[in-house]
Amino acid sequence: DRVRVRAQPTNLGVMLARAMQERAGADLALMNSGGIRDSLPAGRITYRDVLKVQPFGNQLAVVRLTGAELLDYLRAAAKMTPGSGAFAQFSGVRLVIEGGSLVSATIGGQPIDPQRDYRLALNHFTATGGDGYPRLNQHPGYVNTGLVDADVLRAYIAKNSPLKAADYAPGDAVIRR
Repeated sequence: DRVRVRAQPTNLGVMLARAMQERAGADLALMNSGGIRDSLPAGRITYRDVLKVQPFGNQLAVVRLTGAELLDYLRAAAKMTPGSGAFAQFSGVRLVIEGGSLVSATIGGQPIDPQRDYRLALNHFTATGGDGYPRLNQHPGYVNTGLVDADVLRAYIAKNSPLKAADYAPGDAVIRR
């Protein structure tokens, strides 16, 4: 449901972010909700279904950031308004957000270390400042993989089928207060 995916973490948003995270070998992933255009049906999923979900041909990008840079980026993501296409879906990170401000962020149960490097997967649209995100495509650690998001999702579905929606439940990965 497009309204839900733009207002709260959803299993589809988590699955898309997880597919990007795994394909890029990243520590975490961010997916802008505006790039999620439809739901996946129960039962057999076709490539046509995948293209309805991700019809734009966005390319998968990955950027190596210091923990300090990553925290700045996550602070920007926390400010994105629920209900907008900029609203972020995540994988690999647990966030606590209060009133649009990032209170805490952990990866693998550990606070993000400002001195350590992390790999963030996201789509090229978001990396170029789409939806009001900070630009990352000029960062020295940025790589556009050239992989199309729908193809990444298709491969992920083929590798992990049968899918269970409960396996992608957002749980308490993002807590908004």
